[in-house]
Amino acid sequence: MSITLEPALLAKRILRPLLSKQTIGIIQQTVGMLDYIRSPDRGAGWGPFNGQTARQALFVDMLAKTGPHAIVETGTFLGATTEFMSQAGLPVFTIEAHSRNYGFARARFWRKRNVKLLHGDSRTGLHKLFDGVLHPLSKFTIFFYLDAHWNDDLPLAEEIDIIFGHCPMAIVIIDDFEVPFDAGYGFDDYGLGKALVADYIKPAISKHQLTAFYPSTPSAADYPSTPMAAVGLAAPGRLRRGCVVLVKEVCHGPTLAAIPLLRAATEAELILSH
Repeated sequence: MSITLEPALLAKRILRPLLSKQTIGIIQQTVGMLDYIRSPDRGAGWGPFNGQTARQALFVDMLAKTGPHAIVETGTFLGATTEFMSQAGLPVFTIEAHSRNYGFARARFWRKRNVKLLHGDSRTGLHKLFDGVLHPLSKFTIFFYLDAHWNDDLPLAEEIDIIFGHCPMAIVIIDDFEVPFDAGYGFDDYGLGKALVADYIKPAISKHQLTAFYPSTPSAADYPSTPMAAVGLAAPGRLRRGCVVLVKEVCHGPTLAAIPLLRAATEAELILSH
């Protein structure tokens, strides 16, 4: 039985061993940029923050109440959330490891002067930012949106440690996190010790003296903001994504406690193990 390969697939199999990892990355970035040229709306259809209106409102309210000097995002993907956050007019630094997604976002934000993209691992990118452009801002409030978790190499614990080790005034919101007692909010689970639940952040809470907040909006009331999001969230098994907000109690605890869209995590919720 003979197998005929597509010419493009055959060329890929022949050339891949001959190309360096760096060269392959550059090719993928170029493909991502072409993706944007062909379909610029691809990264906008679902909407920012998973297309969740309550999450969008929470972001706006938190910025208004805390007045950060900059925004940092890990996990750019196609840039829908990045675009939304950039409308605040603050410097936005966003880190993407996937070469093709980075190329797409790079083309998307080519003329967006307040958005700066970094390509590579989120932990390396955070260190680079704190050693460079964020160094003079590290004593002020910086907003961090962490969404680089998507495979078994879970960088989240290290991201949290890097952030609060450098910036005590940080405000950190983690996407895809379990919201206790509201199963309508989905969360990521990458196996033993890698589920985004209260147990995962307890060491960071203890080490950095943090307070955790969950969204007060019930999942059923976190409505979709775009037609595509409405279709997606209506699909069987498709859940709105949960989140958690972390701050040092002495820095932003009282301010966040006064925001109606947030509620402080109870002791029982932090003890509760998934």
